[in-house]
Amino acid sequence: MYYANRLCLSLLVGGVACLTTARADDLTTTLGKKYSGKLVAVDPSGVTFQTADAKVQVPAKEVQVVDLGNKIVAPGVGVKFVEIELVDGSVVRSSKFAVKGKAFELESLTGPDKLAPPVFTLPMTTVFTVLRGAEDPKNREEWRGMLAARGKRDLYVIRQNGGLDFIRGTALSGNDTGDMLNFEREDGTKTELRLSRATGGLVFNQLVPASVPPTLCKVHDVFGNIWVVQAIEIMGPGMRLTTVSGVTVEYPALAGISKLDYGEGNITYLSDLEPQITAPKFPEDDIRTLVLGDRALCREGLKLDNVPITRGVWANAQYDELILTYTLNGDYKDFKASVGIPIPATAKVAPKEAGIKLTVEVDGRPLFSEVIRPNDKPKPLTLDVNGAKQLRFTIEPLARFQYTQIILAEARVQK
Repeated sequence: MYYANRLCLSLLVGGVACLTTARADDLTTTLGKKYSGKLVAVDPSGVTFQTADAKVQVPAKEVQVVDLGNKIVAPGVGVKFVEIELVDGSVVRSSKFAVKGKAFELESLTGPDKLAPPVFTLPMTTVFTVLRGAEDPKNREEWRGMLAARGKRDLYVIRQNGGLDFIRGTALSGNDTGDMLNFEREDGTKTELRLSRATGGLVFNQLVPASVPPTLCKVHDVFGNIWVVQAIEIMGPGMRLTTVSGVTVEYPALAGISKLDYGEGNITYLSDLEPQITAPKFPEDDIRTLVLGDRALCREGLKLDNVPITRGVWANAQYDELILTYTLNGDYKDFKASVGIPIPATAKVAPKEAGIKLTVEVDGRPLFSEVIRPNDKPKPLTLDVNGAKQLRFTIEPLARFQYTQIILAEARVQK
């Protein structure tokens, strides 16, 4: 729970409420339709939205995003912060934290002037990781590498000149002042570890629950927090969230909310899925990259027609036909993307025979089959994949070793 008490928050509600009176919300559906007005209510079935003409109810499966128009406040230059990831994927930013008993206490990062932060209690059982120095990209990269080989115990992580080191065991509880962690080492020895000396952070090996509530959407707030929620309730000028992990979060004013992102439940990007890859076999294939998500070789960003692309699939059919098969399990209705061949900055005019024949199938039924040329504009695709179990892309180069790369920009399936 934040150190600011509820009395202070309630006194601020009246002052903050005035910030929302001129607020104009925008709702975008998965089909690209837009509404402008005011968010009225949210429940598992959908969103109620008041426009200038009428009250509109949009089913949850058709909502892509509800933008409340409140900007996220980025941490200032040189501001250090802790990033706490919950077991449900929620991410909470904090200037500092304490562990008292079986709960975390956090201090929020600074938001807009006079805007009170959200109020919540964070049980230790809902926390997956605590990363110190989250403002540094190098720390994040090192942290991801450590997590990949973390094992099955809790970790008390220390950042040293040579990298991250850690003590394995079980985190039991915090002390009354919140600055010490009761910890049982792997050999059964119990000790107290000072939280300030966990300069890397903490990792908790939480039990997997027998059942997990369905995700409704992700809520982004102006303080930089991202909540993966199962329920939302609008309460007067404010909002109450219940995360998938069971944490209740209260905002005294909607000015604290930036957007409700339904893409988590309704849209899945192919770059988040693992395809089955069918390609020619060569002795050196163990070191040859054929498919990448959200980037090209050498960690370069994706780009088509000189336009940067945030999400997408990069594929290279350098030797012969390359087939990518994605499992959909009948959960989606539409596939959308823009496809094109990336052109190197130093490239000259492409030869006439260069190009890639792209075929898209669902469950063995062809939906699209055309030749994509290097100098063509990116081609938009919207294909019906309703009820399909598998989505397959056959990428066939027309000239070996020439323009064999293709990008499926913003490739996604929608419910």
